[in-house]
Amino acid sequence: MVSLIPNQSLKEELGPLSITIPNLLNTLDFYEEGVYANECTRDWWCPWPIHRVDVPQQANQGDCGMFVLKYIELLSAEIPLATCTSQNMPFFG
Repeated sequence: MVSLIPNQSLKEELGPLSITIPNLLNTLDFYEEGVYANECTRDWWCPWPIHRVDVPQQANQGDCGMFVLKYIELLSAEIPLATCTSQNMPFFG
């Protein structure tokens, strides 16, 4: 729930991951030769930017896990997140 975590706290908590994950991917040779985000070179990886996106929010305290799972499913299928609403949770469960 966006209202529970201020943007600054979110950036502080996710900051280490924004550095660790691209570093790990670079170490594992995940990136193709010459294809790097933010004009980075193979010898130096760049931290991923942290952005809060506007997504549908749950209306209660109990649907957070279902919302996360549905977001993953919808994003992987390239379906708009707007279909994930509190009213639809009984249908998804």
